[in-house]
Amino acid sequence: MVGGVFGGSARQHPERVAEAMRDGDWLGSPLGYLYQLVAAAGWTSLPFLPAIRQPTLIVAGDDDPIIPLANARLMNLLMPRSRLHVYHGGHLGLATEAAELAPVVDAFLAAP
Repeated sequence: MVGGVFGGSARQHPERVAEAMRDGDWLGSPLGYLYQLVAAAGWTSLPFLPAIRQPTLIVAGDDDPIIPLANARLMNLLMPRSRLHVYHGGHLGLATEAAELAPVVDAFLAAP
C-alpha cells in the first residue's frame, strides 16, 4: 500500500518510508495536513511562475504517484532560471534517497 501511494523505493522497501517519517511523526499535525490538502485543491501558482527570477532547482521523481513528472516539466518550462533534476524514485525521494539527492542540491547551491 505504501509503495502505491509514494512510489519509488517505497514499492520495494516500505520500511524506508516509516524510517523517513519517524513512524508518522514527520507529517506534523492532522490540521496542518488538512490545510495543505485544501490549498492544493483550490489554488495554482502557474500564472506566477514566469515572474520568479531566482535560480531554482526543481527535483522530481520519475515514479511519483502524488505529483506527476509532467508538473515538474511544466514548472521548468515556465520558470526562466530553473533547472530540472529528475531522479529515479517517488514522492519522498529527498528523505528516502537523500544520499543520491543531497549532492545534487549541494552542487546547485554552490554554483555561481
